[in-house]
Amino acid sequence: MKKTIAVLLCLALSLALLPGCAAAPAPEETQLIPVETPAAPEETAAPAETEAVASPEPTEEPAPEETRGHYRFQPKVCSSYMTELFGEAMTESWFSLVDAVMAGEDTFACPDEDTYWWVMGQYPDRFFPVLQELIYYTYDVQEPVKDGVASFTYTVPKEEAAARIAEFASLVEDILNETLRDTDTDLEKALALYLYFSHHYVYDYEAADPNVYADYLSSYRVLTTGTGICQEFSVAYSYLLLQAGVDATTVSGHRIWDDASHQWSFVKINGQYFHVDPTYVVSDQDSLSYFMMTDERREQMDGYPRAGYTFCSHYAQDHPHPDYAADDDSFREIWRGRFTELDRETHVLRYTFYDELSAEQSASFDYTGW
Repeated sequence: MKKTIAVLLCLALSLALLPGCAAAPAPEETQLIPVETPAAPEETAAPAETEAVASPEPTEEPAPEETRGHYRFQPKVCSSYMTELFGEAMTESWFSLVDAVMAGEDTFACPDEDTYWWVMGQYPDRFFPVLQELIYYTYDVQEPVKDGVASFTYTVPKEEAAARIAEFASLVEDILNETLRDTDTDLEKALALYLYFSHHYVYDYEAADPNVYADYLSSYRVLTTGTGICQEFSVAYSYLLLQAGVDATTVSGHRIWDDASHQWSFVKINGQYFHVDPTYVVSDQDSLSYFMMTDERREQMDGYPRAGYTFCSHYAQDHPHPDYAADDDSFREIWRGRFTELDRETHVLRYTFYDELSAEQSASFDYTGW
């Protein structure tokens, strides 16, 4: 009986990603409007199908070689949000698991079975995506955790696992070093990766079909195939931010008028919380409407009220989250625009927008201090 319960719990945890985008894909691309007169939210529908596009020509001079990113893959990352929800002991067990995998071992320090199920079920996809493909729970023993030591199983030979981890590490480093500079602020990192998603990834309409059960969703799929839906994009974006040293997690919500679910990213920059939606910008290229949003803006744009937010884990009844509030509207001005250029030297973000007469205008935003 105990083993049956454990297996059922395991299966529940392995489906931890909420199937939100299947019910609520990104909206169709629409003309941006001034922030002062926001439009009422439209019915959410799958965005107009488009082909993957190449990155646009650079809008600024290439950075000197010495200022280009020299980011290195970090095996052990974890958001502060996850530690706040699950506790220090859970984070320590996660890091112990990572150390074991990197050393080619198949046991790690873990205090009890409850911690074991949560760590194995919730952490790999969020904080070391390739491990979702390489390790699994141990079922062929009576106790997967005994005397503070937990066991796990490799899904491939250990040599192959090591090779795939090295390949994944190289992929992550390439993305970061292609996109970021060593001197970037946390805001610049968040914006650069947001725009990277806009130009490199495409929305998976088939996986978003609510009539199709997709059991292959993962942040690893986004990073390796360039295709995904909201719960994959949000985790992948937040993961890359963590690799770049920016604290980030995911948040899910339910839309007011039809209870459709959706998941996006939640970042902490300069001590303030903001919503960033990497899924919607994939279908609305270069739009700044979904970057550094407040709680109010998130609800105003798409009908996801703060009262329905769930952070990190979708098991809020087991791990209630603190009352995070995104109420800093410092970036209100840029929500009306579409990105054109980032001048890191003068800390100016340039964008275009449409005025009340539907004439395209150019504007700039000084982000000094961010």
